[in-house]
Amino acid sequence: MHKTNIFLDSKKWSKHIPNIEMRIKKILKRSIECDKKLSKKKTEMTILLTSSSKMKWLNYKFRKIKKDTDVLSFPNEMPKFFTKNITSKSIYLGDLALSFEYINKQNEKFDDYLKKILVHGFLHLIGHNHDNNKSYLKMERAQVKITGLK
Repeated sequence: MHKTNIFLDSKKWSKHIPNIEMRIKKILKRSIECDKKLSKKKTEMTILLTSSSKMKWLNYKFRKIKKDTDVLSFPNEMPKFFTKNITSKSIYLGDLALSFEYINKQNEKFDDYLKKILVHGFLHLIGHNHDNNKSYLKMERAQVKITGLK
């Protein structure tokens, strides 16, 4: 069982995308099912669908960066946790925050960019990063495998 808690902090999300909660849950369910270590585990995560102003505040509070961004990831486990055999039956993966305005102003279809950035955030929750070219390419391959989008 995979549980996704979704909090709508901005009405723009539900106005712009019908059934936004179902869409997000579907994308994240597919993401979890693509990960062999997690697919048979009980997982839980929380998603905050927010505005640009709230995202700027979060980005400054946690990263000391004074600007909007598309997604912020707050993993519950350290990356090493996902490199070994996971014995826990239930795992809280962490939290994601997404900015409606930032995603909406990209030069891509909203749904496609949302899918990519949601999976990108999920991959951060399960230990991926893009600190160097090798880890960036590994993360990008995983993202394309899940989304089918480059």
